Amino acid sequence: MALNRKINPGVLVLLMILPALPALAQSTQVDIEKRAGRIPKVCESVAPASIEDGIDILALLKEADCKGAGDMMTEYSYVMNSFIRSRDKKGQTKDDSTTYEVFIPTLKGGTRAGGILLVTRRNGVSVPADELEKARREAGERLEKAEAKNSRETPTQRESDTAAKGMLPVGMYANFSIKGSATLAIHTFLKTCVLTRARREQHDGRETLVFNFAPAPDAQFDESEKYIAQLTGEIWIDATDRIVTRLVGWPAQTANGTNPAKQTPASTERPPAVYAEMMRLPEGVWLPRAMRINAADYPKLFQISRDTISTFSNYIRFSTEIKDVKINPPEKP
Repeated sequence: MALNRKINPGVLVLLMILPALPALAQSTQVDIEKRAGRIPKVCESVAPASIEDGIDILALLKEADCKGAGDMMTEYSYVMNSFIRSRDKKGQTKDDSTTYEVFIPTLKGGTRAGGILLVTRRNGVSVPADELEKARREAGERLEKAEAKNSRETPTQRESDTAAKGMLPVGMYANFSIKGSATLAIHTFLKTCVLTRARREQHDGRETLVFNFAPAPDAQFDESEKYIAQLTGEIWIDATDRIVTRLVGWPAQTANGTNPAKQTPASTERPPAVYAEMMRLPEGVWLPRAMRINAADYPKLFQISRDTISTFSNYIRFSTEIKDVKINPPEKP
């Protein structure tokens, strides 16, 4: 197979369409998925919400759910930093970090191959050259197998743009999971929580609507999301693009029994239990900037004891088939 796209050096790990974090963060994953059509189900029959005079919160929640239902993350390469702070029974902490470069090549039939994660550094130390070379060879072999498998299967017909009517997403909320323990998904908060208006403010020069949230009394959660029933916090929504730009939550009950929902959550000095933040790219697409599940400070909430953070940066949009990808060392200056 001819591979003609240059990528910075790193350990390559070919994964299925839902890329997971290997090695250091074996039980952590960031889920992204390529849809068949442009209009996802949550965007069908969605109308713009009114935010003037009185805010139609229920309509805004539906719109915000739709606006982050895109699949744009599959169209970018990016850098992902994974950080884990674990705490043992004696209270001693240990920090581990891994830096990845990520891209998802397109097969000839138009479908996506597994995500390729290039491990460039572990705990601040660059990966050895011989390990890089071995990983490059293995990645090429796996990509060949993916291409061969794709050629044997009948391609799925892409849904026509006119097959479904509705609103187009402007970004993508990625699901962040600690396998078997907890999942952080903005979509779930929008569907299961009650929002009350807190304030309007400027953030990065853009008008933002800030809401306090609390779980609805009758909300039902999957096992990995039951912790949400014990949270309160804030959800920020961009007033123009109507997409969630930040979510931060804390356990509802403090040590003295007071409820932070009656306070301004942002004023607390406690570290958040969960945190998600989006960033707006120059082309107007919103993608994740940071996601965090903090079980080190709240082990009883999550039944584990590690703080897991992933940050995303250096998004670069690309369009290439697998035959046009080359994994080479960087050119010497």
